[in-house]
Amino acid sequence: MKRTFIKVCGLRTPVDAEKLIGVDVDAAGIIFVPGVKRTVKPQDGAEIAKQIPTGVKLVGVWMDPSKEEMFTVCNRVNVDFVQLHGSESPAFCQWVKERFQTKVVKVFHAGIRSPGQLEDYAPWIDVALIDSFSEGKRGGTGKVFDWRILQKEKERWETFGVSVWVAGGLRVENVNQLLEQYTPDGVDVSSGVELDGVKDRFKMVQFVERVRAYDRQFR
Repeated sequence: MKRTFIKVCGLRTPVDAEKLIGVDVDAAGIIFVPGVKRTVKPQDGAEIAKQIPTGVKLVGVWMDPSKEEMFTVCNRVNVDFVQLHGSESPAFCQWVKERFQTKVVKVFHAGIRSPGQLEDYAPWIDVALIDSFSEGKRGGTGKVFDWRILQKEKERWETFGVSVWVAGGLRVENVNQLLEQYTPDGVDVSSGVELDGVKDRFKMVQFVERVRAYDRQFR
């Protein structure tokens, strides 16, 4: 059975990571972007990473980082995926892919023109993550974008063998609609599994069960 890839993003404490024990997620994201709500320092990220359950991939999230910033984190934390959430060029994605030998997730914001052509990114990324955008804030908005663009996005990226994930305002109440209508390869959730700004195990379990029920029925 093909599975929908599930990523829970924005872990901020080792306790957040421990809440994933026994929850059927594929990856957990730690954000290393100064000034954003769920960011953590490299040394704290290393402590969180130690508590991520075996078998759950670690995604490090950056936005327009310097190479030095990436080295600072990756010397402390072994990431399985590098997620680039800003206006990183195809050449920067190539550098990341070759230097760190990880899978690369590149975020493309709905309705915003990317700094490079799709065919220039494709050799250097494994996943195109389509996320929402609001003025002055890229990602982490908790807002849903117009999913009708997804069919075209999937067709474009699948030509190059690049998976498509979706983020932006996902929660247990709407993830079924997304999956049934647009069948993305993966989903990325953060605020939708929080209670009062803190990762909530019950909400994570609910979200994952909803996705896996879809997988069992339709994948």
